[in-house]
Formats: sequence, C-alpha cells, structure tokens
Amino acid sequence: MSAKQLTEYLGELRSSGGAYQSKGLSLDSSGLNFTPEAVQRPCEAVKVKLAHYWVDVEKTRDATAVTPARYEYGYTLIDATSYKAGPQDGRVPDTAPPGGNGCQGTVSVVYLGEDIPVGSLPYDLELTGTTAPVPVEVNEDGVLSAIYISPVDVESC
Repeated sequence: MSAKQLTEYLGELRSSGGAYQSKGLSLDSSGLNFTPEAVQRPCEAVKVKLAHYWVDVEKTRDATAVTPARYEYGYTLIDATSYKAGPQDGRVPDTAPPGGNGCQGTVSVVYLGEDIPVGSLPYDLELTGTTAPVPVEVNEDGVLSAIYISPVDVESC
C-alpha cells in the first residue's frame, strides 16, 4: 500500500470502543492508542511515525478592556520516532506526549510518509487553563491524529 492509501485506510478505521465516530488509531494523554474494530483490523503491524513538538508561547500584547491578549507561537521538534501499531488492540508503550510547563505546551502528531514541516503545524491554538489534550488539525498529507497540550502558566508568558 502507498502512504496515501494507508493514510486513508487508517483514517477510516473505527474504534472497537463503541463511541460514535471514534477512530481506531488516535492520540490521547497516554500516547498512541490502536483499538480498531475486529472486522477492519490489519493483518500485520502498521508502522507509523510520532513527532512531539514544544510550543513556545510568548505574550506580545497584554489584554485591555476591549482587546484580548495576543500571543505568538514557535515550534521546536522534540523528537520523531517510528512505532509499530497493531495488529493487536492496545496502547503503544512509551508514546505519551510530554507535559507542558511554564510557557511551553506540546503538539504531538501521528503520521505516515514525509516528516511534517513546522509551517503545517497549527497557529490558531487556544490557550486554556488546563493541560488536558485537545485534538488539533495539521494540514499535511499523511496526518492521522494530532493533539495539543496547553502550557501550564499562560498568564506569565
């Protein structure tokens, strides 16, 4: 299968968990999770790449009575590693995203094919008061799943 065909196949896999439109291959706070329905499960392990990026946040304008604070983002690659997922169900070990700290959050992306250019990473991230992972869109061929973890202390950035 080509990278494009494999991306389409894995993107259409549904989870055996039963949640409406849940994906069989996804990222969450514990890392890469591969739980496809038994009828669609691949016959052999699938090799995917997982990249983690630091999201450096800098406040460029304080909030006023009429305008919100403005922030700029910069990305730094932490690591990009290949993993085999499946054919058995379960979590892929050692794939948990690093937690954010201070003015750094993280973006984690599971993909196939070529490495993700930094310019394809999202620049419309919402800074939240929680470090719970939020799904984000990464507009690049081969992307299967991506999550964002906000920095811990956005106000001090």
